[in-house]
Amino acid sequence: MDEVSVTSLLSSRQGAIPSEITDTMSSATRTETTRGVEADLKLMKATGGSVLETSLTRDRQVLRKATIQATFRDLYRHEQGKLLLSPEAAELEVPSRSQILAILGSLTRNSILPWFIGPDHLHRGGLIEVEVELQADPIFRVSAFFSSFLDMITDSEELAGQVDLNQAAKVREFNTILERLRVGLIPIRCRMIDYRAVPTADGDALVHRKVLDALPPEDRPASYPAFLVGVTEQDLYWKDTRRILFSNAEVRVLCRLNKTGVQPSWNAVKLADMVGSLLPEFSEMMNSFGTDALQAMMNDSQGGSNDDQGAVTLLIFAELMAEHGRIILDDQAADEVRRVAAEYAHLLSGELPEQRSAFTRILDHMVSSHGLTIDAEQAVVLREQARSRASLRRGLGLQSSATAPSATTEPGRFLDSEVIAIYW
Repeated sequence: MDEVSVTSLLSSRQGAIPSEITDTMSSATRTETTRGVEADLKLMKATGGSVLETSLTRDRQVLRKATIQATFRDLYRHEQGKLLLSPEAAELEVPSRSQILAILGSLTRNSILPWFIGPDHLHRGGLIEVEVELQADPIFRVSAFFSSFLDMITDSEELAGQVDLNQAAKVREFNTILERLRVGLIPIRCRMIDYRAVPTADGDALVHRKVLDALPPEDRPASYPAFLVGVTEQDLYWKDTRRILFSNAEVRVLCRLNKTGVQPSWNAVKLADMVGSLLPEFSEMMNSFGTDALQAMMNDSQGGSNDDQGAVTLLIFAELMAEHGRIILDDQAADEVRRVAAEYAHLLSGELPEQRSAFTRILDHMVSSHGLTIDAEQAVVLREQARSRASLRRGLGLQSSATAPSATTEPGRFLDSEVIAIYW
């Protein structure tokens, strides 16, 4: 829970927030007794008496300090019912098939909560509450793996004898740079349980999974997995991050949107953006390093490998073009891309004209098969990105494979947010 965000938001809504609450209890008891004697003599009248009074007063003060949990409860009660998005569809009836098709046909800027969330509904600064699978971004998972593995190598002579120490030193050096770029922040990339991103003319919209499941496969629109992403402070976690961020636990997240709408990409290492203003290729490599490295290690553990770096470069080039054109490659399309990449991979080891010819072959295939529109300038940018990513894999000794992405590293669309609280 981010205490600064919670108190700041509640203060902006309600004003001053009490830090201490004092309860005062007071009780008083008063007792009075009066005695009197009166005598009437004929010439003289005498009166005598006494008064006895007793008072008892008791005071008790109870001082209560307001905790961050109590402050968050006040914030949640204040914002409940005003959230742009909340997990409320479990008890609602799913629209009929005809209604779904009619809405999908005109789904641009309209929002029909909670089933269809238009691109403009999720505006910057708005609060949302979503259910997600809690997980760290691949770049943090890879960094944590490298740190633990390199420490084990240092402490074990047997393990040290089974690895290339020179290569391990390079990985350690790169991981040190990565940790410094993170500056104590942990990026998270959590798959949204209830929603997927559907492309529209005005941008990507969020559509509830129950709506998509209600349609037969032939009527379902193309969709991407939707991820809630953001950076969190490591010191704010209530347990060891290795117990929290590697378990895919289903939790709820209250967050504030940093950007309007669903984003096609997201950079987990924010300082890489600063470096990227001077070295754009470095920013691109850092942006894709976690996913690439994690996928490569998973493929290697499954026994699949591809030593042809030329084919890998061409395959990455095709994937970047598909992402740029917002095209999802199914299994058949991916197999065809791999075939073309393997056919012309040998040209990348030749002279510059032959290398350009190899990239042109892949470009022509993507244009003719999927109707992509990519100008020459954009093609050059994507080509250099493909070379950089392939070089990064090779430089770190990571094996690559042309298999389809797994569920943990699949491409998707992103809700860039500032996390306020994570809870069950």
